[in-house]
Amino acid sequence: MKPLAFALGGLMAVSIQDKPADVVPKKGDAVAVRGCIRAGAIESSDTELRDSSGSYSGFVTYRISGDKKVINPIKKDHDGHADVLIGTLKSDLPGTNSPKSKRFGNTRITIGAGQQSRTNPDAPPSMPVLDVKEIEHTGTNCRT
Repeated sequence: MKPLAFALGGLMAVSIQDKPADVVPKKGDAVAVRGCIRAGAIESSDTELRDSSGSYSGFVTYRISGDKKVINPIKKDHDGHADVLIGTLKSDLPGTNSPKSKRFGNTRITIGAGQQSRTNPDAPPSMPVLDVKEIEHTGTNCRT
């Protein structure tokens, strides 16, 4: 019985190591952001580093920027679509006071509501900027 438990434990350790680490991308990192495009921004809880060193599962709304030849068609033709934008972060993500979330299979669990700014609690949250280089159209629309 012990060899079976040891073998199963070894398999679990391998499967845990195969998953990319949950890391916070920094300014200048190349990322792929999967989410809902709305009004010149993309709402996402799935940001993956392009070098496959990890992913970030916290909810973030990125303001999209970049070359007008890329951005204008995205704003015009992809508003309301759930697509993947590939580009470079031009600013850091919000601080560590943001809500924490973790993905377990197809379920995401978020803990906390984050702290509001003490100087102006009515101020909108800062949006990190994503310099978009390309789009991967998925053919699906955002949930309403």
